[in-house]
Amino acid sequence: MRGKLRARSRKAADEAIARLNGDLAELGLPPASRRLRVAVRARHRASPLMLAAIEIPSLLVAVLWVDAISTTWVKGRLWFPLKPFAQVPVDGWEALRSGHFDTVSETLSTAIVMPCVAAAIFLLFWVVPPVLAFATSAGRGLSLSRSTRMATRFRSVSATANAISVCARVREARWQKKPKELRRLARALSRVEDEVMRLHRTSGRLPVRSHRRQQLKGHAGLVVAALRRAEARIDSDGDAALAPLASLLAAITERIADGRIGALLDEQDLPGDLTPARDFEPLRLAAAAVLVAACAVGVALLPLPEGADAYVIGGCGIVVLVVLYGRRVHQFLDVLGVIRGG
Repeated sequence: MRGKLRARSRKAADEAIARLNGDLAELGLPPASRRLRVAVRARHRASPLMLAAIEIPSLLVAVLWVDAISTTWVKGRLWFPLKPFAQVPVDGWEALRSGHFDTVSETLSTAIVMPCVAAAIFLLFWVVPPVLAFATSAGRGLSLSRSTRMATRFRSVSATANAISVCARVREARWQKKPKELRRLARALSRVEDEVMRLHRTSGRLPVRSHRRQQLKGHAGLVVAALRRAEARIDSDGDAALAPLASLLAAITERIADGRIGALLDEQDLPGDLTPARDFEPLRLAAAAVLVAACAVGVALLPLPEGADAYVIGGCGIVVLVVLYGRRVHQFLDVLGVIRGG
């Protein structure tokens, strides 16, 4: 079975590379480099079926666990296995305050060491599982699956390559289908912009608190502004603007494949009068987190049948993400990954 999946992924990668080279030739651009071909093959190494088999159960575990945690806190209950550990700090504080201890070592173990051990066990059983489940479903650094990590890391290459292919289809389209292809191009470029703006998070090259993130975010804003200016020329120059736009996309794709996420475009492609595009992703993430949490609290207070609250919260979460992200709701795994702090 695994051999068949690998053969299918190799075939899909070969077809994607051939299609990309054909589209580049149609636009008068050189073929994909060896490094880009390697990145495309890495992106296709994990089949969609395999990714779904990993992501869906991981996300379901995470949602159910978070639902249990929120319901527990809202209703004032405590998960039964954690009750003994939660009681240890209370007993330790009472012993320390009342002086009911015999030795200093007993005081330290009761009031300090035991609460620390209890907190560690509490985190191990309550916090670690949803964090690992979210990371696995989103393909972040803590992911337990190499397939989801690779798919996330090279997703930006796939998005830019797809935008190049759409540019070629727009150029080949007849006038009747031209508006539809232009709308498709706008959606493809919007996805490229999102991927460029989050490269500092999804590339896997930076720790969470790296000082390089701010510089990369500023460069990404300039790159997105350059892409938007090139896209806007389609309205005035028509099909003649497609080749320069595809050239920018090809340069970005090559730089991402090479890992040069701080130099996605050359200086001559970034005029001084460009205003960096703003990244509204943190605001959307904050809104999604607040709304999903509010839905969880509201559902926990409703007189629902046992076990139904998880499905209701999941449905509310999907509605919230659809409202905030529209057609890009399929990227909600990353949203959940960032909400948990990845």
